[in-house]
This record gives sequence, structure tokens and C-alpha cells, in this order.
Amino acid sequence: MNIKNYLPMLVLGFLAACDNASVPEQAVTAETGFTDVAGITLEIGKPAPDFTLQSLKGDSVTLSELRGSKIIMIFYRGHWCPFCVGHLQDIQVMLPALEKEGYQVLAISPDDASGMQKMADRMDRPYQFLSDVNLEVTDLYGIRKDADLPHPAMILLDDQGLVQWFYIGEDYKTRPSAAQLQQVLDRLDS
Repeated sequence: MNIKNYLPMLVLGFLAACDNASVPEQAVTAETGFTDVAGITLEIGKPAPDFTLQSLKGDSVTLSELRGSKIIMIFYRGHWCPFCVGHLQDIQVMLPALEKEGYQVLAISPDDASGMQKMADRMDRPYQFLSDVNLEVTDLYGIRKDADLPHPAMILLDDQGLVQWFYIGEDYKTRPSAAQLQQVLDRLDS
């Protein structure tokens, strides 16, 4: 038996097994945000904690300097995580429409520049990748899962930097899909 003959099937099987589960419906409709993680202090209508992180391009990005744009922050585990890759690939189909609606999407992970580049190379459309290599912003938002990783999280801010909705999940295989994110955006815009 030659493993090379079976490699494409194994890779496809692995990738299919890495599909993210959709978040529960109450996460999409929750007026107060949704988390199943203890100790989260984010509040709807309150300012998001400010931070400065280095981007893939090497410049510093400060959240408060992005005021005037609506923000979607996606915290993910790293370029090596197939669930993170799948999630960002799912959401990227929305990037052109989000841009037209005045959103900037920040993809935040513990990846260094090399890791961010590996993730960027997998995407068809560009995200603004930011490196939280020391997990300082992860800690600022109270979403550290363990010594090295954040909980998967998505946080929506209005153009004044106020939290409008969030999802912070314990299960790294469960994340808001593009369709669910669209439901949230439709609800917030109504």
C-alpha cells in the first residue's frame, strides 16, 4: 500500500472534520452578548478596552485611532489551527461588503509576524492581522483560555468604539459563521 495514493483523501477528510460548528441561536440573538466562559467583563454599550498591536505590515495599530470606523475583532488561536483557518475563510467572503458598510476587521492572534504571514497566505482576501504574541490584549479582554491561547472570540464595535455584540466561546470548534454574523449585523442595523 502506497500512502501517497491515499494522501489526498486523508487531507480532504481532515479538512472536512475541521468544519466549525455554528454558535447557538441565543448567541446570535443575545442583546447582551454571549459567552459560556466565566469572568468576561465586556458590556454592551461600554467602550472596548484600548490597545496597540503590531500589524503584519509592521506598523502599530491602536484601537482608539480607528474610531470613525465600525470594528469587528476576531480573536483566533493561530495559523496552525484548522478551525481558525476555516473560520477566517468563511468570514472572508463578507469582507468586501463589510468594507462598504464601514467595517474594519481585525484578526488578532498570538502569532508572530511569520505566523501572521502564514495565515495571510491562506486567505483569498486580506484581513488586518495583528499580533498579540504576549497575550496582553487577550488578558485585557479577559479571554485567555490557557497559558498560550485566547478563547475564540468575535467582538463588534460601533464607530465610537462601544461594544455592540460579542461571542466568546469555550469550545474552539464553535464559532459564528458568516451567515450568523450577517444575522447579527442585520439585527444591529435595524
